[in-house]
Amino acid sequence: MRTSLALLAALSLVVGLSWTPLTAHAGKPIPEHVQVLVVGGSPAGIAAAVAAARAGMTTLLVEPREEIGGDITLSWLNMLDLNHGPTGQQLTRGIFGRVYRELGQTFDVDHARAVFENLVRAQPTLTVVTRTRVKSPIMQGRKLTGVVLVIGRWRQRTVMADEIIDATDDASLASAAHVPFTVGREESGLDHRMQAATLVLRLAGVDYNGVRHYVRKVKHPDRIGGIWNRYAWGYGEIIKDFRPQNPRVAAYDLNLGWQTDGTVLVNSVHVFDVDGTNPQSVREARAQTVAELPRYMQFLRARAPGFANAYLVGAAPYLYVRETRHLACLYKMEAEDILEGHDFWDRVAIASYPIDLHPYIPGHMNPYRVSRRVYAIPFRILVPRGVDRLMVVGKPVGATYIAAGSLRVIPTGMAMGEAAGEAAALAVRWGTTPTRMAENAALIARLQHRLVSMGAYLPSPEELSAPWQPQTTTASRASP
Repeated sequence: MRTSLALLAALSLVVGLSWTPLTAHAGKPIPEHVQVLVVGGSPAGIAAAVAAARAGMTTLLVEPREEIGGDITLSWLNMLDLNHGPTGQQLTRGIFGRVYRELGQTFDVDHARAVFENLVRAQPTLTVVTRTRVKSPIMQGRKLTGVVLVIGRWRQRTVMADEIIDATDDASLASAAHVPFTVGREESGLDHRMQAATLVLRLAGVDYNGVRHYVRKVKHPDRIGGIWNRYAWGYGEIIKDFRPQNPRVAAYDLNLGWQTDGTVLVNSVHVFDVDGTNPQSVREARAQTVAELPRYMQFLRARAPGFANAYLVGAAPYLYVRETRHLACLYKMEAEDILEGHDFWDRVAIASYPIDLHPYIPGHMNPYRVSRRVYAIPFRILVPRGVDRLMVVGKPVGATYIAAGSLRVIPTGMAMGEAAGEAAALAVRWGTTPTRMAENAALIARLQHRLVSMGAYLPSPEELSAPWQPQTTTASRASP
C-alpha cells in the first residue's frame, strides 16, 4: 500500500507539472533598472504589471515558479468569485473585466493561460521572467530601491526600480523589507492558524448527465447545489461521510468544473495546519493530501452519483493557499467596513464578495452569513507602514484576518493590482511615493480619474443602494 501511495504521489507531481508553462518574453534580458518592478505573477501581479506598462512605464514582472497565473494556472482554480451589485451588475471591471469577458465565470485553465499571455505580450515595455526569485531587498533607509534576484538555481542579478509592488500571496518581499505583519488569525488571540488550503484534483470518467440528474432532481432539506454552465456543486450531504486516515485532511462539497478535454477539476479536499509562508510546510501538506486520494476516489466511486467510473488523472502542482500574512498598512480594513458597506475618500475599487472564512480546524464553519454589501477599497490598504516606494496587492493587503476573507478573491485582487500599477506610474511621473500619495487628495483624485478612464468602476457604495436581487449563479454562494 505504501508503495502504491508513493507511486501515486509521484504520478500526480508529473501530471500536475506537465502542462506547458507560460514563460512570456522568454530570453528577453532582465534590465538593470526599471521604473516599476512587480514581484509575484499572481493574477493581482499580472494586473499591476499590465497597468504600469500600459501607463508607459518600463516594467518587470518576476515570478519564482514556472509560470505566471498563480491560483488559476498553478492551483487550477477555474471559477471566479465575482463582485455583484444589487441588480447583478459586475462591479470589478478594468483589466479584470477584460479577463472575465474572455473567460466567463467558469473556464478552462488552459484558456486562462492564453488570456494572461495575451495580456502581458500586448505591453511592449513589460518584461516577464519566471523561475526567478528575490534573494533580498535593497534598502536606503526606509526606502526600498531594488532587489537582488536569483535566476534559476544560482545566477544573480541586481535590479533597481523607482517603484515596487509586492504581488506575492505571502508578502515575502514586504516581510523581508521588515514591514510589520500578523499571520493567519493571530490577532484573534486563539492561535496562528491559517485557513485550510485546498488541493484541486483532475478526474476523468465523470458522467455529466449523472451529476446533473443528481444535483437537479435529488432533494434534501439541507442540501445546497446547482448547475451553472459546466460547473456543478451539491454533494455536501454525501461528502460529509468521508473519513480520511490523516486527521489533517478533510473533504467538503464537490465543486466540479468541466474542462474542454472532458476532464473535471474538483475543488473539495482541504488540508489543515499549513503554514503558507513556509514552502516546506506547503510541500509536506500537499504530499500528505495526495496520499489520501486513493481512499477518496474509492469513496466517490462507491457513493457519489455520476462517479462510478471516475478515475484520478492528476492533482494541481500547488496547493491553493487562502491565507498567509496580513501586513500593517496605512489603513486596516475591518469586518465592519465590509458588513456595513463603508465608503472611503481614497477608494480605488469597489467590491461586494461576502466574508468567506474557510475552516481553521476540522469541523469549523464560517461564522459569517453569506450576504453582500457593496463596499469601497481604500488606496491606503495597499501602502505598507515603515517602508517607502512599496505597495502590496492581493491577499496580504492591510486588513484584519476577517476582512481578508472577502478581499482575498481573484477579481478583487486584480482590481487592487490595477490600482497599484497606475499609482506606481503616477508616483514616478510626479516624483512622489505611495506614502505621500496617500496623504494627497489631489493625486488620489488624479489616480481615480485615470482608473475610471481605463474602464474601472468607482461609484460610491451609497449610489448602489437598490434592493438586492437574488443571484441564480455560483456567485450567490461562498467560494469553494
